[in-house]
Amino acid sequence: MKGFINMGIQDMISNRFGLETWEEIKSHAGCDEPFFAASLEYSDESTRALIGSVAKFASLSEKEIMIQFGSYLVSAVMAKTYAHYFVLAGNSVREVLTNINRIHQEVTRGVPGARPPNFTVETLADGRILLTYDSPRGLCAVVHGLVLGLGKYFNEQVQVKEIACTSNGDDDCVMEVSFL
Repeated sequence: MKGFINMGIQDMISNRFGLETWEEIKSHAGCDEPFFAASLEYSDESTRALIGSVAKFASLSEKEIMIQFGSYLVSAVMAKTYAHYFVLAGNSVREVLTNINRIHQEVTRGVPGARPPNFTVETLADGRILLTYDSPRGLCAVVHGLVLGLGKYFNEQVQVKEIACTSNGDDDCVMEVSFL
């Protein structure tokens, strides 16, 4: 998992609850990393442990934490750290989703062993988008939150509805994105 994911979790928790709480959450997750580097790869298990520890601390489900994190990630991390990719991606939620695979390819180009997710974007006749997320990591709830965060970032009202999810035994994670 790219380090910027763990950095984003750290940033969200530190900003909301303070650095001491972050250290407690990290310790509870069994994480002894002194810091995370955006360009390094960390084990999926360590990221999952951090998410589980945050969920327990906040008394929320891991899915709820991942949705909140995905939304937070857009404004607090991606729009700042990866602003130049936002310029390439487009000026709306629809444009960014259409270019999401290209963004992942660019971000991971120089990272040996990177395994970015793959997305299929289908625009329906009524303008809704079916977004299929394909990754063994199972972070579709983060993608759900990212779409909501993109809506806030571009000042667009979007709604995300889960159609299918591998965590429910489905073959793929599919979300319906509606523009209100």
